[in-house]
Amino acid sequence: MQKTLLALLSTTVGIAALIGLKAQSAGAPRSALAGPSATGSSAAPTGGTRAPGSAATGRYTGAAQATPYGTVQVRAVLAKGKLTDVTVLQQTYGGRSSQIDSYALPILKSEALKAQSGRIDVVSGATYTSDGYARSLQAALDTAGR
Repeated sequence: MQKTLLALLSTTVGIAALIGLKAQSAGAPRSALAGPSATGSSAAPTGGTRAPGSAATGRYTGAAQATPYGTVQVRAVLAKGKLTDVTVLQQTYGGRSSQIDSYALPILKSEALKAQSGRIDVVSGATYTSDGYARSLQAALDTAGR
């Protein structure tokens, strides 16, 4: 009886220690732009206008970003310098990637509109999609002069 109780207690302590270590090593959320660079085609403005000294207005297409599961590319819509919409032009594909994108892309769009930039946190479980999305968005904003 004492051996069983001692084994149960030591197992519980060991599991608690592992959970505590894992929680400490997780760290703070990181920006999707902090990861390694994955480049694709160059960014190109599409219908945007920007007079010298004024805020950008129009649609700006970001560079296509290669990921291990496909290409991610977005178009940013700006009105007087404010990011008003982000449209996904290309996304990862196939099996699990499509499932991941179906929940990650709306979150990424919401975060981008709140942040008004490509500096957004990675969506848990969608690291590659988040990285490609943020880089393509930032390329579009850079093209717009933001």
